[in-house]
Amino acid sequence: MRKKNILYLLAIAFPFLLWTCVDEIKLNVDTEQRTLVVDGFVTDSLGDFQLKLSQSAVIGIGNDNILDPVSNATVQLMDTDGSTYPYTALEDGVYQLSNFKALRGKSYFIDIVLPDGNHYQSTPAALRSSSSIEDVTFEVSEETFRNNAGEFVTENLIKAKITTDVSQADPPPFLRWRVFGEYQIQEGYPGALALRRCYVKVNLDLNDIRLFDASQINGDVLYEQVIAEATYDFRFGEQFCLHISQFSISEEEFTYWNNIKEVIDIDGGLFDPPPGTVVGNIRNVDNPNDVAVGYFSVASIFFQRKFVNSDDLDFFIRPKCAGFQRFTPFGCRDCLEINGAVRERPYYWEF
Repeated sequence: MRKKNILYLLAIAFPFLLWTCVDEIKLNVDTEQRTLVVDGFVTDSLGDFQLKLSQSAVIGIGNDNILDPVSNATVQLMDTDGSTYPYTALEDGVYQLSNFKALRGKSYFIDIVLPDGNHYQSTPAALRSSSSIEDVTFEVSEETFRNNAGEFVTENLIKAKITTDVSQADPPPFLRWRVFGEYQIQEGYPGALALRRCYVKVNLDLNDIRLFDASQINGDVLYEQVIAEATYDFRFGEQFCLHISQFSISEEEFTYWNNIKEVIDIDGGLFDPPPGTVVGNIRNVDNPNDVAVGYFSVASIFFQRKFVNSDDLDFFIRPKCAGFQRFTPFGCRDCLEINGAVRERPYYWEF
């Protein structure tokens, strides 16, 4: 049971690894237990939606990766009216539903048939009323905390706060936020003739689940809700963009993510057992006791980008490559050396 708990805790954390590069994790355990892991959602915003399928590995056989991608599955979105919307395979374990928008008044569920014939479906779910982001503000403060080595350190942190109008939502919504960052960096080194720029995406909410039950507020507006925190460093010296997604989700999904949050926030180590069982909404059609890890979400979304830099905050921070420096910092001669960097300026970028 202890080994199953270890794998389960690692598997449920998998969806938070988007937009990041992490080291391979190896565990010296031996188990035949395999569990399907599903990471996907659809919203009421027209676009392409990816779904990732994987299985917890048979540890000790072949490579010891925690998750193995599942290829050659048949994946489709279905609604309770009988319509189907097929996904196409992009790469191993990654499937895409193109040019889709969820509609109000319909209930949707994911339908997955694995190569071995196992058949999974999520519980049908409908869109909830959406809520709009009225304002985004920032606060920089000095905070002291204990690091992984047990030492107390002090650093500047920036917090992103939003004000949200929930007056149009009936009943009051359950909200979840995802926030990704992106920053601009300009090369700089002695003798440079042409300074080039790169744009780098970063994950601001890895293992940081932000939720709110709007029935807990008095009135129609949620004020200055913290939705992201980050170290205030060189990334804010030139230009930083926050990509903010505000999801209106069901009460069942809210409960699921709140339970995941409790697992992540437990005051214990990796090998401590989770405080309880976290059950998603995806089950084997032929064996209800076979529950996949993950939650397939059907949610309303309000999306907003917000740019900020040190000038806006009146809190100076030097860009990484600016000014005289005895040694040229990494990435300042060729910013493409930075993981995830690209030279093409995004169409939405503000200088």
